[in-house]
Amino acid sequence: MMQGWVKGLESWIWIDFSLSVFMLGLFFYIFIHNPITRLHKAYLVFHFFMLLWPFSQFLIHTTDVVPHQLFFLSISFAALSLQGLGWLVFVCFLTGRSYLLTRRALALLAGPTVLLAALVLANPLHLFVRSEHGVASDRELGPLFWVLCAQLVLFAALSIACIVSALRGGTTLRHRKQVGMALKGLLLFLLFGWLDLLVNVVYDSRFPDIAGISSFGLALSALYFCISIDRYRVFDIVRIAQQDIADSMSAGLLVLDAEGTVLEANRSLQRYLSVQSGDRFDLDAYLRSQGPPPEEAEASFGRGGAAAHEPVLHELALSAPDLPGAAALHVQVHASPILTGDRELLGRVVTFQDVSEIRRLIEEKNRQNEMLQLRNRELVQIQEELFRANLKLEEMATTDSLTGCYNRRYLMQRLEQEVVANVRYRIPFAVILFDIDRFKGINDLHGHLVGDEVLLETASAVKGMLRRSDVLARYGGEEFAIYLPHTTRLQAERLAERIKEGVEANRIATGRPGLALSITISLGVLSVENESPLGIKDPKAYLRELFEEADSALYEAKGNGRNCMVGRRRA
Repeated sequence: MMQGWVKGLESWIWIDFSLSVFMLGLFFYIFIHNPITRLHKAYLVFHFFMLLWPFSQFLIHTTDVVPHQLFFLSISFAALSLQGLGWLVFVCFLTGRSYLLTRRALALLAGPTVLLAALVLANPLHLFVRSEHGVASDRELGPLFWVLCAQLVLFAALSIACIVSALRGGTTLRHRKQVGMALKGLLLFLLFGWLDLLVNVVYDSRFPDIAGISSFGLALSALYFCISIDRYRVFDIVRIAQQDIADSMSAGLLVLDAEGTVLEANRSLQRYLSVQSGDRFDLDAYLRSQGPPPEEAEASFGRGGAAAHEPVLHELALSAPDLPGAAALHVQVHASPILTGDRELLGRVVTFQDVSEIRRLIEEKNRQNEMLQLRNRELVQIQEELFRANLKLEEMATTDSLTGCYNRRYLMQRLEQEVVANVRYRIPFAVILFDIDRFKGINDLHGHLVGDEVLLETASAVKGMLRRSDVLARYGGEEFAIYLPHTTRLQAERLAERIKEGVEANRIATGRPGLALSITISLGVLSVENESPLGIKDPKAYLRELFEEADSALYEAKGNGRNCMVGRRRA
């Protein structure tokens, strides 16, 4: 009978080993299929300490050496002690209360835990466990065992308090389900743990040793976690956030590996391409099919496979698949390579950005610029016409329409500006007044047209003998005035004689065959030299005095028989 019972116990040896292998498989399953975050790391530590228990329980039955058995037993309980801390840390991360795990709080929790685990492993003075004939048949648990139990109760209480606080908080339904999963897993483990304590420790004299109770509890708890993690996608929060961010983007996002396999495609991409994860997509061939690349992308395409190692920017005109007959979409495709430190190509990130509105605004801006340039050209033309018109108006306002000489108004304005300066700086100048002798008789005998021709030819003859700085103006009727700046009396009188002789030698056609007129003029010359500036109080009055004196000299010339010059000097 006893031999059968012993054989039955020996068959239980493999239960702990099988369960440890099972839990190790679950351990690798979780972390192969999920990206690592801080929550994953907390569960990694927690699950690792969970699987140490059944594995150490298995190692106890692989040897008959009592010290070895005691050491393996100590390992299992030390792992159980650390598992309590791991459980609390995992719960804090799961419930969003990781901020409670400050360095001081972790030191206060981890310090005693690590010390207790070390004491359990060392088993000084057999304060944790004592055995003389083997752990399975005869063992005595010391005070450190009960301290460890108290520690586990404390960690369980803190974990349950944290879970209950999270359930009462304003969390989402999904988060409450995750936290509820943690509470159920903890209670499941505690149930089997207390059952193992009662059967194999407290009431061990009433019941035979039943191996694997705590291991079953840990295995069921771990299995429950795996099912709950997959169901509620506890570890998918980063993945979900990444997918939500990608789907919220207005630009199409496409992630390709080095072979062109689609790894990721967000929702906005379907507007431009109909691809899914796992499809093969040749980006370069696709861009070539949409038309010739721009000049900046042509060089990259020309390098073949090397182009994948360089960024590519390409603008396409695509038809909108969801809006038949609509205007083409202008899409900017930007492909960026994903390279290792050795420039080995891992993949490419491709974005499809709708730039139709930008393109429309650019085209509208170009049209507006063209219209603006056209308006500017029109304005420039109008300004030129206005400038020419102003010149014409100025010419009409300052010149005599018949002779082309300056008019009396312009002459007086010019003299008002210059005479005062000439007198102030003692610059000599002269004024000549002349008129055509017996001009009224020419009009009466030959007509006014011939008279106008006489005026025009006389003015032209006089202009040819003047300097650029001299001013010839029609003073009135057949009378003309000449302003000679920087001119002395002698120079002015000599010029007047040449003008008189030049006009007399000029022949003017009358329109009758063989009949040409020769006219004479009378001149009055007034020169101003060393005039005192104190004598000029009113420039206009001073000019009237000058012209009265010049006119007096002119009338004196007429009184002397005409065709002569009378000069006077004002000093």
